[in-house]
Amino acid sequence: NYTITRGATLPNALDEISGMVHYNGKIYGHQDSGGPTAIYEVNPSNGSITKTITLQGVTNVDWEDMTQDDTHFYIADTGNNYGKRKDLTIYHVDKNFMLQDSIKIRYAKQDSFNKNKKTKYDAETLIAYGDSLLVFSKNRKSYNSQLYAFPKKAGQYSLTSLKKFKVNALITGGDYSAKSKRMALTGYLPNRSQYLLVADNFSLATIDDIEFKRYRLPLKQAQVEAVKILDNDSIWISSEGEGSAIPFLQKIDLNSLRQE
Repeated sequence: NYTITRGATLPNALDEISGMVHYNGKIYGHQDSGGPTAIYEVNPSNGSITKTITLQGVTNVDWEDMTQDDTHFYIADTGNNYGKRKDLTIYHVDKNFMLQDSIKIRYAKQDSFNKNKKTKYDAETLIAYGDSLLVFSKNRKSYNSQLYAFPKKAGQYSLTSLKKFKVNALITGGDYSAKSKRMALTGYLPNRSQYLLVADNFSLATIDDIEFKRYRLPLKQAQVEAVKILDNDSIWISSEGEGSAIPFLQKIDLNSLRQE
C-alpha cells in the first residue's frame, strides 16, 4: 500500500490524458492521439476543468507528454505505436499558450518505417533538463528504454541513444526536478501492472551510474500515463480511462512506497 494524499476523478474530456504539468497550483493536461489541440486547466482538488485552451498552428497526431521550464511549455507529438511516423514534432508554447516554434526529431538507427507492432521507436515522455529535452523510449519488444537528449532550440535532430535502461516496463511518462535532482518514470506491463521508477541524483554527466528504484503501484483498472514531481516528497500521477476504467489524478507520498 501507499499513501494517497489527494485524489480526484477526471471528466470525460480527459479520458485519455497522456501528459500534464503542474503550474501555478493547477494541473494542465492534454489528450493523446487524434484528440483536440487543446490544453485543459484542471483544479487538482476535484478534477474539474476550469479552462480549455485551444492551441493554434499545431496538430495532434499523437500527443504523449508535456513538460515546462521557466519560459515555455513543450508538447511532444511523438507517439509512434507502429514505428511508421516521419513527422515526430515537439511544439514550443509560451506561458500564454501561444505557439513559438517547433522541433523535428528522428531516430538515427531507424531505417524502416513499415508497420511494426513491436517497434522500439516509440516515445511517450518529454522531460525538460537544463538546456535539453530528454526522451525515454517505449520499447514493446524488450521492455527496455533508450534515453535520448537534444537541444530545446528549434531545428531538426537525429537522435542517438545515450543509454539503455533495463526498466522492464513500457514507459508512458516522465518528469525531472532540478531542485531535488530526482527523475521519475511511469510504465506498465501487458498484464496491466503499473510501475513507478525513481532515480535520485540524476545527471547526464554520470549517466552510466544511474539506477532506477522500481515500485509497483497497487492500481487496478488503470493505465498511468503521466507523472509530475512536486517540491516535497510527493508526486502527481494521472491515469487514462482504459476500457471500463475511470480517468483520475492521484497525489502520492513517495516515502510511503515500497521498493520491489
